[in-house]
Amino acid sequence: MSYQFTELSESDYANFEKQSEAGSFLQSIEQAHLLKKRGYTIWLLGVKENEQVVAAALVMRETVKLGYIFSIDRGPLLDFENQSLFHFFMTEFAKFSRQNGGLYVEVRPNVTLKLANDHGETLGDENNSFISEMTSLGFTHVPFVDGFTTAGSPEWEYLKDISELTDVKSVRASFTKNAQYYLKKNAQFGIKIRQLSREDLPDFKELTQKTANRLHYKDKNLNFYQTVYDEYQDDATFLFAELNFDDYISEETHKISELDQKLAKINQKIEKYPNNDKFKRQYAEFDDQKQQHIKRIDKATDQKKMAGKNVVVVAGALFIEQPQEMNYLYSGTYEEYMDYYGPYQIQDLMINRAVEHGIKRYNFYGIAGKFDGSDGVLGFKTSFNGYARQLVGNFTMPVNPIKYKIYRLLKTLIGRG
Repeated sequence: MSYQFTELSESDYANFEKQSEAGSFLQSIEQAHLLKKRGYTIWLLGVKENEQVVAAALVMRETVKLGYIFSIDRGPLLDFENQSLFHFFMTEFAKFSRQNGGLYVEVRPNVTLKLANDHGETLGDENNSFISEMTSLGFTHVPFVDGFTTAGSPEWEYLKDISELTDVKSVRASFTKNAQYYLKKNAQFGIKIRQLSREDLPDFKELTQKTANRLHYKDKNLNFYQTVYDEYQDDATFLFAELNFDDYISEETHKISELDQKLAKINQKIEKYPNNDKFKRQYAEFDDQKQQHIKRIDKATDQKKMAGKNVVVVAGALFIEQPQEMNYLYSGTYEEYMDYYGPYQIQDLMINRAVEHGIKRYNFYGIAGKFDGSDGVLGFKTSFNGYARQLVGNFTMPVNPIKYKIYRLLKTLIGRG
């Protein structure tokens, strides 16, 4: 064995990440470019054996009092079953961080702690041995955060195995009955999906910001979305689900006309057979349908007036495609248009796209890890039939112990410990 810890070229790094089973958009070369553009110092570190890359990590440096944090999010990328390689990388990473002014290191490995079904019941065994292994290397496991956070990559996420899906029919059949129902409604409403250009991103930001305000979390700024668009290029997809009021009202009016014809025919039968309750029940059923369409027209007419325009955005989302998975990341829905179920059509489109591109896994990304019905985000995602995954979490280790003790003391004194 002759391992060499080294900085990697962009091409060597990108090639290794794309084929790595644990590869993630957070460890991609595009993410490296994005972080650099946003002012972070980054390194592409790796291990070579006989001139072949066998481990890699995108490392980001952040400034804190008395030094720097060196962090790896969803990495490193290596075979964790290979203990000698695993230990070598972690030891050398800590040494590299110390030599470059590091105070402590922070690692969030792309490693599963456990899988769970939609009710939170564990599937299989928990991977507690990994936490023990990290502890033996000198790392401290940070307690899990209760609930959902946007401060870093999530500890819980929701996934769907799409490896056995082959076409639109099989994709649709893989969803729950609720999702299938909402998608039929999408078709009735005439919701259209539009892929956004860079010039549309301020409108996307407006949507995500209003959603963040409503749900009380911190949104990314416009520059972030623009940088994602620029760096990920074709691998980043920004979408809007839109409603055309005139088309919708016209379709609803057409349905009322069809119902009026049916009601007229049934009325003739009622006049001819006044004692036949079957025709009366049919009349009541079709008349009820007509009243529902009238209500929809009235509602859409009011919404169009309030909006002051004919076409409105119902929902939107950002996706990043990797060879390993399709990632559903940032999204938003306008509260006044929730009854049009735009997010379901967006997900259906992108799951089908992932299947077309031969991707085996669809990542709905973060959930709170609460399965008591309080997580509305989980409720939406489970309608597509997947499973929950809890990652092993966050690990830290001081690489300058004396300064780190002073740093922790200072944080405690100012009430941030």
